[in-house]
Amino acid sequence: MKVRVGDKVKVLYGKNRGKTGNVLRVLKSKGMVVVEDVNVYKKHIKGNNRDVESQIAEIIKPVAVSKVMVICPNCEKPTRIGFKADKDGKVRICKKCNKEIESGAEVKSEKSDKKSKKAPKVKVAGDIDKGDEKQVDDLKKGTKKVKGPVKVEKAQSYRKQGDM
Repeated sequence: MKVRVGDKVKVLYGKNRGKTGNVLRVLKSKGMVVVEDVNVYKKHIKGNNRDVESQIAEIIKPVAVSKVMVICPNCEKPTRIGFKADKDGKVRICKKCNKEIESGAEVKSEKSDKKSKKAPKVKVAGDIDKGDEKQVDDLKKGTKKVKGPVKVEKAQSYRKQGDM
């Protein structure tokens, strides 16, 4: 797949057309990529009134690779990707400016050296289990890793404590 983690991409089709963002994850088997701040949905998680509070989690869903185009870091234009044989192996090149495109992870590390600003951390892995108080507390504190970047909001309870 020509798109790699850390690449800056532009969405070409769909409800998020025109948005740009960095690739957080590549799903080769499905032919999809997860792009930050694109295709964001809210998931309502029900609490059990004792330990776990109800919450609304924002989840980023994957987008088809065919719907995104890589933005060249050299010419800053959406472009197709080509490959060129080099002494180190295959190298990705921009079809518009014919310059080498570094992988997104390398570009990020170089930029972070130049600028001392901290990039937002993205939590990726495992799933949220309903009814597990520790996971919800960890999620609120930001120490638990969950599937996709997640923001948690406290949902209002319409039930009184004594009702049951």
